[in-house]
Amino acid sequence: MEEIREPSVAPRLSIILPAYNCEAFLEQTLDSMLSGLPEDYELIVVDDGSQDSTAEILKRYEGAGKNIRIAYRDHAGASGARNHGLDLARGEYVAFLDCDDCQTSDFLEKSRPLLKEQAGLYIFGIERIHLAGNSEFWTVRDRVYDSVSDFADDYIRTRQLLIYSNCNKFYCRRIIENAGLRFEESVSFGEDRLFNFDYLRLLDRADPRPAVITSSLVMLRYIQRDRLSLSSKSIPHYFRQVMRLHEAKIRCFSELSEGTSEEEKLDFETYDLSQEIGRAIDRFPFHVQ
Repeated sequence: MEEIREPSVAPRLSIILPAYNCEAFLEQTLDSMLSGLPEDYELIVVDDGSQDSTAEILKRYEGAGKNIRIAYRDHAGASGARNHGLDLARGEYVAFLDCDDCQTSDFLEKSRPLLKEQAGLYIFGIERIHLAGNSEFWTVRDRVYDSVSDFADDYIRTRQLLIYSNCNKFYCRRIIENAGLRFEESVSFGEDRLFNFDYLRLLDRADPRPAVITSSLVMLRYIQRDRLSLSSKSIPHYFRQVMRLHEAKIRCFSELSEGTSEEEKLDFETYDLSQEIGRAIDRFPFHVQ
């Protein structure tokens, strides 16, 4: 069953929020979104077959505004829920948010002027809030990349452009839909990275509009809710998945980069592999497959 509200005009931005068994913090997330949601933006919440009271909470929000749309579906995982949200989205751009996180106050209004540039991709900063309450900021500088090659060049050299998460980005929906791009629902780890690598390849090098804009604005408040994290959960075929993600990353940026030397690309590949191996060793007790 779906609560569908057709907008009178296409919204500027569709924010897709998968919700699964998040009764403890769903209201906080929704309230933080709705309090600053412009009239020409839409929030799409996809209940992914929750077994707790998530669906009941969502029903109380069904009449909260013309620009909130709520869908209910059988459980298929976060990627399936995001894909369903993409099927429903009407916005010129799309963004994603996890149900246990929040966007920073006034972010949507502050970021609105950037959409006038009509870039292919926007990347923003992240505030990570630890259990102890202290914050750590992961940020990018304000910069316009005219081509995806320029962006790839810079990433190969700096390795610090926050490319992994889906929740600190705006994507052009036209690009996604023209290519039929969706999240890989069979992947349980790193599916957001694979989506981003595939999306970057779709940016048109001949398009006169900016390919990528990075902004020092902080979009996401990534809140640590539990002492357990992804690194302490067993992931089937973990090492095989780590290598797949590494290879996909190197292939993406090496192919897109036109301004770096073969030596720089090799150094980038070696560095990234060493980082992945180091993280894998740290997580070894949790991933024995």
